Amino acid sequence: MILRDAQALATAASPEERPGPGPAIPPTSDEPQLRLLVSRLQDGDLTAFERLYEMTKVDAARTLRHLVGNRVDVEDLLQETYLRLLTAVKGYRGESRFRTFFYRVCSNVALSHLRWKRRRPEDSVAEPPECESSGEDPEAAAQRRQAARLVELALERLKPKKRIVFVYYELCGMSPDEIAEAVGSSPNTVRSRLHHARLEFNEAMQRLLATRRPGGPYGSP
Repeated sequence: MILRDAQALATAASPEERPGPGPAIPPTSDEPQLRLLVSRLQDGDLTAFERLYEMTKVDAARTLRHLVGNRVDVEDLLQETYLRLLTAVKGYRGESRFRTFFYRVCSNVALSHLRWKRRRPEDSVAEPPECESSGEDPEAAAQRRQAARLVELALERLKPKKRIVFVYYELCGMSPDEIAEAVGSSPNTVRSRLHHARLEFNEAMQRLLATRRPGGPYGSP
């Protein structure tokens, strides 16, 4: 299965740092509340936007983190996402789940950013210091970081549109039809991108794992 190799590197890898198959979308029980907040916001109640932000910010940050692969960028992109959402929500008419609509805003922001990064290959990706959880075994923490980094590197090999489809399917548990609506494409196009993204991700992961030798970039010194 896709991602199994990365998961095998660290059984302690957390869901926040390791995409994997299976639904990860928050329970749909919050959909009525989100729709109510949207309705209030459309009526001019800006306090509803604050609540909307609180209910979705963790999911948005986590999704953007996997879409762009750089924690340093996420805070700025999170702000841009909600600025766009504040305008875009005026056109939401409830034809789809709000979170599908919300993921479309996230994907547009991420796509713009990824395209910008590809035009600036000289820019290095700054990674902040890694922090271990209190009481976490150092060896398990090191394995978790290795697995997370391998997934990031493999995702970086995917073109932006394939990466977004892959993350939404594997991380967010969205169906091809939902993804198609979120990215403004057809389900068949999404399935095609997903198929190729899986092959490319798996190939990239195998190559990265092949370089993991004692004393190598991902091995023990």
